Amino acid sequence: MNMAEKKYTLIGVAVVLIATLIAGVIFYLWFFKAGKAGPAFSNAISKIPFIGARFSTRTAEEKNVLEEIEKERSMIQAEWDKINTQLEEISKKQEELKNKEIELKTKEEELNLAKAKMEKSEQNMKNIAQYYELMEAGKAATIFESMEDEIVIQIFSNMNKESVAEILANMDPKRAAAITKKLSGLQ
Repeated sequence: MNMAEKKYTLIGVAVVLIATLIAGVIFYLWFFKAGKAGPAFSNAISKIPFIGARFSTRTAEEKNVLEEIEKERSMIQAEWDKINTQLEEISKKQEELKNKEIELKTKEEELNLAKAKMEKSEQNMKNIAQYYELMEAGKAATIFESMEDEIVIQIFSNMNKESVAEILANMDPKRAAAITKKLSGLQ
């Protein structure tokens, strides 16, 4: 063996010895100091199948405490799930309430429009009643003879009693009697 070969052999042996030394340190730290290395490191090693059980330094009491903690964690998660379900239900109910509120506002607007229409109709009926009050009773009676009873009643309801009496006196007696009954609410 020449000098160059000896040199490369020596370097190779040195590299192998250094690699073995590093592997030994890692092996020592990994397997023998795992319990003293800290909870995170110990916990990581304890989860490795077959190896973790050998290096687990937990006592039975610690294991019981961990089991209790895990039970509590699962109970808390179940409560959170329940709370989230209730929050979803509340959100649905709020949405339903918003829809009902919109529906009520729409109905209120419809009622206000109907009320305004009725008020206008009522005002128109009062105006019409005033026109007939100003007419001669005979001419008004002739016009009322050709109208429906309900309209005549509405107009009479808005007229003063004297004008209604004069108009009824000028109407056909049977028609005047029928309208009088309807005015009294007997029919």
